[in-house]
Parts: sequence; structure tokens; C-alpha cells
Amino acid sequence: MLEDIVISARDALAIGASIYLSAFLFGIIALLIRKPYPRTAMFALLTGGFLFQTLGLNLRGAEIKGCPLGNIFEISQFIAWSLVLLYFLIGPAFKLRLLGFFTAGLAGLLAGTALLIPNWDQPYPPGIFGGNPWIELHAALAIFSYAMFAIVALVSAMFLIQQHGLKNKQFKGLYQHLPSVQQLDLMAKRLLITGVVVLSAALIFGAVFWINHPERVPVFKLAATCFVWAGYLTVVVLRIQKRLVTRRHAIASIALFIFALASLWPVQSARDTIGTEASATQQTSE
Repeated sequence: MLEDIVISARDALAIGASIYLSAFLFGIIALLIRKPYPRTAMFALLTGGFLFQTLGLNLRGAEIKGCPLGNIFEISQFIAWSLVLLYFLIGPAFKLRLLGFFTAGLAGLLAGTALLIPNWDQPYPPGIFGGNPWIELHAALAIFSYAMFAIVALVSAMFLIQQHGLKNKQFKGLYQHLPSVQQLDLMAKRLLITGVVVLSAALIFGAVFWINHPERVPVFKLAATCFVWAGYLTVVVLRIQKRLVTRRHAIASIALFIFALASLWPVQSARDTIGTEASATQQTSE
């Protein structure tokens, strides 16, 4: 049945990434030639890229018989997909101009980079989560929280750009399309709190699995994830106490997201090592 499908999972993901990057370049051209920001066209392009990426992830899920989160390639694609989904959910509510433009750029970067590095798409046996609903829910929520932190990083970048424009009294070009710093700051705060709540839920569901199977959870993976959670929780607490606000809050949010992305590769490597050792032990016993 899958053999009858004309397009492969990787091809669909590649088309989706290409559309995201095309949307970003289209936005750059529109801003450079001082034309009105093409919000409708940007939304349409993001929708097209999202549909192809959804198709690709569904095809990959059918191939591996589970949620496609088994290697860095799939995780990067899933973060990009979740990022665009979040834009569709919160974009109309907050009415942030240029959010679609920045979303297209980051989604295209994440999805495109994953496609360009073959080593990220390491094969693994089907059913990597063993059909355990707790660990699948943990993985999906954790990656979705990373997408929320990606939106926070984008909003924080927009805040820093707008603040720079205000300090230098620049109100044309890119700056005139950006929301006010107050609106951006408030949105970053709300999304950051929501992201921490989602990641906390992911850790709780993961703990249920870890308590029953501690040998199957790499210590480095557990430590890195908890460190990311602790970092974001600290920022939230300091923000609520008004000890980390505006520019410092924006810089901290961007730095934490970069760290969270950077931690994915060694975390995945640690899990792959555990999985390889477990498979070798099982084959030996047989």
C-alpha cells in the first residue's frame, strides 16, 4: 500500500522546507523594496509548507510505526512543524506583524538543515518507543514545548530589533512593521510560562516511564532535559519577580533556546548508545 504512494516522506519534507525558505525570501524582498508586508501571501505559503511537512511526517510515522521522533532529523522536522502550527494558533490572536516572516525563516532553517546533514537521519528499528504511551506522550510534549520556546526566541528577537530601532529613532523599513515592545514583551512572558508548563508535564509523564525502567533512560539525557527545564523555570521565576525583564529577558530566552537545540545532539547520541547496547545484549541472550 505504501509502495503506491508517489511521493516519499523525505521528498515531502524537502518540499515543505523549500516553501518555508521561499516564504522567508519573499518577505525579505518585500521589505527591501519597501512594499506593504504581504501577510496574506505569507500565510498561504506557510500553509503550503505546513501541509507538505505534515504529509512527510505522517509518511515517516507510517514507516517507523510510531511517532517520528527517533533521530535528530525527525526531531528537527517535528520542532519546525510544531513551530508553524503554533504560529497558526497564536498568530491571529496576538496579531503580531512579521511573526509569520520570522517563523518561516526559523522553520526553513531547522527543516532545511536537517535535510542537508545525512548523518542526522540515522536508521533505527521500528517501534522505538516500544508502544509505551507514556514515553510517546513525553517525547511529543517535550518537542512541542521546544517549539513554544522557539516562538519565544523569535518574539524576543523581534523585541531586540524594535528596541534597537527606538533607541536609534528608526521608524521605517523593518521597524514600522514590528509590534510595540510592550506587546512583544508581554507575549514573550505568556508563551514562556506556557512552554515551561508543557515541558513540566512532559517530564512528569517521562518520570512514570523512568521509575519503571530506569535502565532504559540515559543519565545524560535526563540531566540535559532537566537542566533545560531548570533554566527556563529560573527565567520565569525571575521574570515574575521583575528581576529579569525587557532586554535581559529577551537575551536569556534566545540563549536558552540555542542551548536547548544544542543539547539535542548529545542527548540523542546517548540514547542511541543505550539502544545499541540493549540490542546487543538481547541478541547475545538469544
